[in-house]
Amino acid sequence: MSLVTERSALVLALFFLLIVPDPAFAQARQVDVLVTVVKDKVVALSGGGSPVEEALGVNETILATEAKGPAGFAQTSRRLLGFSSGLHRWTEVQLGSEEHVDRHQLLPRLIVVQTNRRVHGFQESRGHWFSEALGPNETVKELHGDGHILIAITTERALAISALTGGFFTVRWSANEHLESIDHTRDAVLIRTSARHLSFRSQIGGWTEMR
Repeated sequence: MSLVTERSALVLALFFLLIVPDPAFAQARQVDVLVTVVKDKVVALSGGGSPVEEALGVNETILATEAKGPAGFAQTSRRLLGFSSGLHRWTEVQLGSEEHVDRHQLLPRLIVVQTNRRVHGFQESRGHWFSEALGPNETVKELHGDGHILIAITTERALAISALTGGFFTVRWSANEHLESIDHTRDAVLIRTSARHLSFRSQIGGWTEMR
């Protein structure tokens, strides 16, 4: 191969490295969505594509908006709205007539909203809400989460939802069992109680008990 040919091949290789994105980089790049209100609509703005609008109903008002990474959230006087950047759409869950929101927690792939009647969880990757009814005397004491897991600690049980598996997973407290500590990473949670150790992992659909 001549020197000129070698140089041409090198230049061509460098050109392709510059114009062809690294798959690992493209996969790791996180989309950041912005949620705003324009007149009678809540609007999600992501890195590409058209803005995604959700119209408000008559006398419906926005009470809160938030976004983190690809997940967007809006609370109105009637419903909860979750936005999925991956699916480019809003998804709603209606609030009951006597249901009011106490607090919420947002992660890039998960949203958990606690009300006086239910715990709602939104998976950004599926664009889907899951809801778990609370008992008549059950109250949520704590919300914890990071990465791909969010958990709610109530007076009767622990509820976990993962960005990688479907729905809520529940473990109930036994008689006289009380919570001692919670440790968590992006993909695992360990609860220590007076009676046992309980673990939940993002890719395993259920709680594991370790005595």
